[in-house]
Amino acid sequence: MSHALDPAALLAVAEEAATGAADELLRRRGSRHEVATKKNDSLVSDADTAAERLVLDVLRERTPGFGVISEEAGAEVLPGAPCWIVDPLDGTTNYLRGLPDYAVALALVEEGATVLSCVVLPDSGARFTALAGQGAYRDGRRIAVTRQAPGRSLTGTGFGTAGVVREAQRSVADSLLRGGFEIREPGSASVGLCRTACGAYDGYLEFGIEVWDTAPGALLVQEAGGVVTGWGGAPFEPAAGDLIAAAPAVHARLVDAGGARPPARATGGAA
Repeated sequence: MSHALDPAALLAVAEEAATGAADELLRRRGSRHEVATKKNDSLVSDADTAAERLVLDVLRERTPGFGVISEEAGAEVLPGAPCWIVDPLDGTTNYLRGLPDYAVALALVEEGATVLSCVVLPDSGARFTALAGQGAYRDGRRIAVTRQAPGRSLTGTGFGTAGVVREAQRSVADSLLRGGFEIREPGSASVGLCRTACGAYDGYLEFGIEVWDTAPGALLVQEAGGVVTGWGGAPFEPAAGDLIAAAPAVHARLVDAGGARPPARATGGAA
């Protein structure tokens, strides 16, 4: 990492920003929310935008000169500069419904590579972090993907809000079931990827999503010893809108179940 701030210092910035946003989301739990529907039929609330403001304030103060791509605020990309990827509330529907599976997710990309990630799950307080080449951690303790799990392989997946994506996701779910997988749908890609990184899921796959859904969790899985590719086993590109992340023993089966290419492109239709 070539920038003046070292990796540990940058990770501390990410943790400060994500923790502040998580605290704000918890403070607003149970309140009456202002909610709008975006063009892709996904929801955005006042909690999303409040959490985002807190994250961006910290990032801009602590790392001036860095770019930012954030789900609600959009992109401020600076040529040649490191770029923060921000999802201030991944799992808005879960949050609004009082369900625990939502997250604040950040990653930092430099010269095309994700160099750190931080995902905070506000309801449990769990904090997942990774620096490229230095392993993945939950609350400071190193984590690893599944080595051997009882019963059928358990994979997470997602069902987007955009109609074209939802229709295609039905075929992938059918293929997973035919392939002998148990399926869970957390309603948040970040949550699903955290569960894969710590071995609760054997894998996670989804398409039709965005870079803020993929980049933070993908690094966690990789640093926990997992394999992360694009659909069909292609090289992983965070902005491509699809990923297959799994323990090494399971990854090839998930690729086969998913098919040769993603059935739909990214639309921003995460819940």
